[in-house]
Amino acid sequence: MTRPFFSIVMPAYNCERTIGKTIESLQSQEWTDFECIIVNDGSSDNTQEVIDSYAHKDSRIRTVKKENGGPGSARNKGIEKAKGVYLYLMDSDDALPEKTLKTYAANLTEHDPDLIVSSYQLHVMDGDDLVDKRTVQVKDQWLSSNDQFLEKLHDLLEKQLMYVIWNKVYKLSIVKENNITFPNYSSCEDRLFNLQYFHHVESCQVLSDVLYHYTFDGRNSLTNRFLPNKFETFEEFYRTLLNLTNKHEDISSALFLKGTMSCIIPFHSEEYPYSFNEKRKNIKRILRHPSVVKAAQMSATNSLMRKVMAGLFKSKSVSLNFVVSYMMFHVSHLSPKLIEKLKGNF
Repeated sequence: MTRPFFSIVMPAYNCERTIGKTIESLQSQEWTDFECIIVNDGSSDNTQEVIDSYAHKDSRIRTVKKENGGPGSARNKGIEKAKGVYLYLMDSDDALPEKTLKTYAANLTEHDPDLIVSSYQLHVMDGDDLVDKRTVQVKDQWLSSNDQFLEKLHDLLEKQLMYVIWNKVYKLSIVKENNITFPNYSSCEDRLFNLQYFHHVESCQVLSDVLYHYTFDGRNSLTNRFLPNKFETFEEFYRTLLNLTNKHEDISSALFLKGTMSCIIPFHSEEYPYSFNEKRKNIKRILRHPSVVKAAQMSATNSLMRKVMAGLFKSKSVSLNFVVSYMMFHVSHLSPKLIEKLKGNF
């Protein structure tokens, strides 16, 4: 049996309203040689019925059911079932331009890189309203060794291209032979999967082509959500990044401080189950964590936002960080567009 060119793995959880359009964006692709493995992660709505309505008519679509365990475990299950040459990971509420797979296939056929990274379009929603649209774009590049790739990594991280998984194509053989998996976390699982893979990248194609449309609700983004052990996952990402490469540690530190603030901001949400004093105690714990202290001392300060962030964490002031994070939480709710602009300029 001929292996499909692409294995597309998609986790699905209570997405009956969006997954149909996502599947249709795959079916409208100019490149047709792919399998799509949709992993129903314990949905309680009609997600499975929607998936089945497409799978019955299209043999390229396969479905797997599992108990709810989060998108990371769902992707791991899909990767186990994948049989293609290249792995592509996407979400169940986004869409691909018609040229996406064809563009990827052309570059893979001609150059056979270990990794492709593409530009993408970001749609920031406020409920059902589109409040901002911007393109995250980078120039075409060919990186021909792991050392060259790691040298450019921080520049790509700063451009917000390297955290996510849906603007990349991976070699399935590298993933399976090196047992690269998503950790069972609710945050940073994409970042940690990528860092595992980056160890093995000897060639990388960076594309200016905008090949993914990413949509998210600014009010309910990960920045505003309280998740248990969220700080611990960001701290693990920081340590893992420093272990991957000691290049540009000042940039790694600045990015970690940005992530650390995103762990403090949700302390002000209604879903945060702690008292005022417990919030202050947890902020104090984070401010005094050795990795935060180290990052505050090492952080790049090449922008106003970075200077402010480094100063906040260097101060170790619980009250100051409490007030600033409180303000940022409410700004993100009042104006998702503004908070995304601030994040983009970090």
